Amino acid sequence: MKDFFDNLFLRIIENCKRKNSRILLYFVSFIESIIFPIPTDIFLIPYVLANRNNYLIITIFTTLFSVLGGVCAFYIGLFFWDYFSEILVKYYPSIVDGINGFKKDFGIYGNLLILLGGFSPFPYKVTCISSGLLGLDIYQFILFSSVSRFSRFFIVSYFFYRFGEKAKFVINKYIYVISITFVILFIYMFLD
Repeated sequence: MKDFFDNLFLRIIENCKRKNSRILLYFVSFIESIIFPIPTDIFLIPYVLANRNNYLIITIFTTLFSVLGGVCAFYIGLFFWDYFSEILVKYYPSIVDGINGFKKDFGIYGNLLILLGGFSPFPYKVTCISSGLLGLDIYQFILFSSVSRFSRFFIVSYFFYRFGEKAKFVINKYIYVISITFVILFIYMFLD
């Protein structure tokens, strides 16, 4: 079974080298910010491994499309929440719970929640929809989203650029520990 997944991963990397193949990565980055349940990082890794010398450009465009998707989710929260909330309550109750928690905590932590939401394992889409629902300043939302999403994608990209295939083992085993460590560092930096 391990050979099957290793071969599959190698085929994915080969496909990532094709011209215009990054469109899929950028599309996933965009829709992940709105509704797609799988984190962009999983798609980012093979593209960086296939194009290691372009890791920074890949990171920038992945961030750009993620934030653009976040802006769409922001406006969904701002203008269409009443319509979509019924669907989300029925099919995605955890997203609604996350939005309610975000609304409650925003009064205490403010824009730090946008930074954490864009960086941490907490679903970014919840941060985006909640920010729109609360009517936050769109420019602050874009700024803090850009910083947090770029930071997250840069760390993943640079790690795979620097260590290549060896990084795959570390990420698979320690992704949540790494994310939580960075969230704690972010909190420490902003609350100090």
